[in-house]
Amino acid sequence: MTVLNIGLVVLATLLGVVLLFWCLLRYALPWWLKRKLAALAALPDQPGIAARISLVPDATPYGRPETEAAIAMMRDAGFFEVGRYAVPEMPGMRLWAAHHPGDGLAAAVYDHTTMPTFFDVVRVAEDHSTCTVSTNPIHDPDNVPPGSRCIADPALSPMQALALIRGEAHQAPQLHVDAGNFESVFVELYARSIDHILGRGVPDADKMREVGERVALATGEPMPQLDERQMAMAVDMERASRLAALEQAIIDRFLQSGQIDAREWERVRDRVSVVHDLLGREDAADLARSRADWEAAQPLVDAALAQPLSAFETFERVSDSLPPQQRVRVLGEVDHPLYAQIVVSSP
Repeated sequence: MTVLNIGLVVLATLLGVVLLFWCLLRYALPWWLKRKLAALAALPDQPGIAARISLVPDATPYGRPETEAAIAMMRDAGFFEVGRYAVPEMPGMRLWAAHHPGDGLAAAVYDHTTMPTFFDVVRVAEDHSTCTVSTNPIHDPDNVPPGSRCIADPALSPMQALALIRGEAHQAPQLHVDAGNFESVFVELYARSIDHILGRGVPDADKMREVGERVALATGEPMPQLDERQMAMAVDMERASRLAALEQAIIDRFLQSGQIDAREWERVRDRVSVVHDLLGREDAADLARSRADWEAAQPLVDAALAQPLSAFETFERVSDSLPPQQRVRVLGEVDHPLYAQIVVSSP
């Protein structure tokens, strides 16, 4: 139901796109083919959405012959190799990373077991906004973070992409990407891209079908025709995958914020939960009463759920109604990917 690709600056944009679509292929398609309509637990383990990624050097020959041809054209356009990488968090994804010394641009050619070979050329600003030219065949404009731009055309050559990006006006001071900072820039750009995607919420059935059609067109594989019940289950699976990834992304931003030291984090990490408005209201209420007597707190939960409140407001209403000693402890808060509180229950 989702597929995310790996890219660099533009990769981040692309990553968001491909990650979403990769999940769609990894979950909905195999599930549909096996007719696992009422036994999601029986599905084989599948990788979910990667909230964060890493790059691991990998010199294994690429699986698609067109990948090396694209790399050769990148070299002809003046790009120098940074390295060849696998992305452990995204099985099947490898990339050739490069930079353009004269323009300070980043580039990547992607080799994936499912998707056709494509490339990105990216200019990165000091604030990590990006301008990307991509041949990603399943590019989705909705996945481009605010402040960034992406020109997507599968027919472009690397030389044409370079000319296009040179013609785009600079809107912020440029961060020059080279062999020394490529990996760190790539990882952060991915994090920013996926944060944007996860913070937007869960796609509905219409969006899922749109994604499936785009993937089918790019891969040449027919899209499974799911009935309403099957599609509802696919959306539920996507929601679970996104919420799990969103919690990881929120915790990562919290740890980066310096609100907690390493020793305290190790002590509480197994008891940490995250509260935000993309949770279900019942889930938010249950988090609020996790330190209270469950049955005694039920009237408070029922009263909160009877009100037209958001998930976070429901959490606050239930928590504020409890005696202070029965409330979960708030460790801190973040405002990215969306506003959230990190809370910890009793040992």
